[in-house]
Amino acid sequence: MKLALPLLLAALAASSGASAACTSALPLKGSLTIATCSPSKDGCVPAEQALHAYMEAMPDAGDEVLRIGMHGSPWHLYGPDYRILSIEQLAGMVRAQGGKIRRVVLNASWSGVAPERQRKPLAQQLSQALNGMPVEGRDGFLWFDSQGGSHTTRQALSLFSGGPYAVQQGSPVMAALVAGWPAMLEAHFTQQKDGDALLRAGAGHEIFHLCPERALATFEAAAALAQPIAAYNAAILRLERNARGDTQAARALLQQAAATGDQPSASLLASLGRQ
Repeated sequence: MKLALPLLLAALAASSGASAACTSALPLKGSLTIATCSPSKDGCVPAEQALHAYMEAMPDAGDEVLRIGMHGSPWHLYGPDYRILSIEQLAGMVRAQGGKIRRVVLNASWSGVAPERQRKPLAQQLSQALNGMPVEGRDGFLWFDSQGGSHTTRQALSLFSGGPYAVQQGSPVMAALVAGWPAMLEAHFTQQKDGDALLRAGAGHEIFHLCPERALATFEAAAALAQPIAAYNAAILRLERNARGDTQAARALLQQAAATGDQPSASLLASLGRQ
């Protein structure tokens, strides 16, 4: 992903919350100022680097507890390449750890909260896929500190300095903003025709802005630039929405991605053919 940004962009103040274009039943309230720093200053590190270090510092929970750390929203979980992961895929990863696992801690923002009445929380869905194994989710935006501790917040509005998210060494990190800051630079990435960056922006719209509708539009913009993971994600969102024309559009997106050699897209396309 190209991140050579104009200096002006890096200096802009940014604010973000649930988009006005999105409707949400989530319990969001108030505003929160998020501390950031300039990457050019001493002691300032990329927030993604700090997040990984903080998660490594989490105390050992024993052999029977599996902690899973990943980016997520109330609707979906995302892999390290920002591909949407299904609950069955994640359940398969848990089963692969062997029979000693008795409990799962799903360290993903909003994984313990249902986004709307007709959907169950992701943690509950994973528990059901694992035949009732206890799965603990999180009830808001997830933060980590340098000692491996964590907490959640539920702000409706986040205030922070624009540009790549960076923090002073030892400062807490908001996991959703690690994934979400590229969404604020979508116009720049569109101008640069950077499909990989638009994939990140699309994921950020869902993970940080809590707006799957904006995520879909951005994923499709990235797919138009031949980004296969974005095409896959857009297909997932269309299949879930299931409005008129969505299934046909999803098939076209999956065909496009499969033609580049993207195996998950080819597998999902084949499963649609069997339905």
